[in-house]
Amino acid sequence: MRAMSAATQIADAYRAGVYLGEQLKPLMPEVVFLFTTIDYGDSADILEGLHDGLEHDCIVIGNSGDGVYETEGASDFGASALALSSDGAIQWQLHIGKNVSTDPILATRTALQYHQQTRLFFMISDFHADASLVESVLEHEIHVPVVGGFAADDQQWHKCALYANHEVLSDCVVALSATEDINFSIYVENSITPMGNIGIINQAQGNRIEMINDCPAMRFIEKETGKPVLRSDATSLMIINEHEQGIKRVRSIAQEIGHSDSALQLYGGIAVGQKVQVCLAQPDLMIEETYKLAALAAAENNIDPIAAIVVSCAGRKKILGTRLHHEITALTQHFGKLPLVGFPSLGEIGPLRTTHGYSDNLFHNMTYVLLLIGS
Repeated sequence: MRAMSAATQIADAYRAGVYLGEQLKPLMPEVVFLFTTIDYGDSADILEGLHDGLEHDCIVIGNSGDGVYETEGASDFGASALALSSDGAIQWQLHIGKNVSTDPILATRTALQYHQQTRLFFMISDFHADASLVESVLEHEIHVPVVGGFAADDQQWHKCALYANHEVLSDCVVALSATEDINFSIYVENSITPMGNIGIINQAQGNRIEMINDCPAMRFIEKETGKPVLRSDATSLMIINEHEQGIKRVRSIAQEIGHSDSALQLYGGIAVGQKVQVCLAQPDLMIEETYKLAALAAAENNIDPIAAIVVSCAGRKKILGTRLHHEITALTQHFGKLPLVGFPSLGEIGPLRTTHGYSDNLFHNMTYVLLLIGS
């Protein structure tokens, strides 16, 4: 496996695409991962420029995020691309599931088509989907690791962009499968600490939580944190499950709280009857965990990494601010100038590492997901 990455802040979408394509052209890639800010997502110009610059047709998958990552750091504007070539050893397939906002289960099933040789998926979704329903397919029906996230649009909450070959899509799930010859490691970390009393979800509908512990959901959060939700930074609910020791699922409270003063709107739903605990993120712990994760990945040395993809919550970006660069610096400190791309997302996808391998595929918030691709 060979890899190259490139980044640009050229404002014109077509010219930005051409630049990226020209930088990656020597690799003659089989697949390109493209991540951009929403500024490039209004048309297919960046895709047209990318293919023109490559002078070579290949699979393209990617999306808009709340900024972009590349080896040199994080940026609030621009585009980054990672090119991979296995010289034909790996078979790649791209599938699209449509109407994810109205039928997330069918859309996810359609995108995640796999056969006996499939070993890994990279998946992206429009953020308008109910992530808990997407997760229900990932967790219970897909028995190989899935890594990815939900596209973003720089906190505009309007329309994100998904990239699939020559098309810019919305309201879709896009998934890329790789066959068994791919060598990879997945690391997922979230040191967010629960606080206060455990509550039980009494009333919920989709992403909307209305009652916890027989009181309005908003009031439950206020009691456990000591302050109103609207004044809390990156407040989340951790799902507590005694039957899944070590399996952490976090659901962040969306900025658009909703039309009620008592209900909470989450990025992914939580079923009635499940136990939850309030969490407040701490920036110092976020930075510390990123360096620990990078050190662990380097120490394990179970693959010879030639590239990396990072999907990290946009909520982490909001909390870390100018310290966001640590999410990349931690990796370059251990792996040098490794070809690397990624994006701040509105929800992260990935299995957790267990003593028996990887867990089922899960949806996360306030989480840092690292995919290392080996030679």
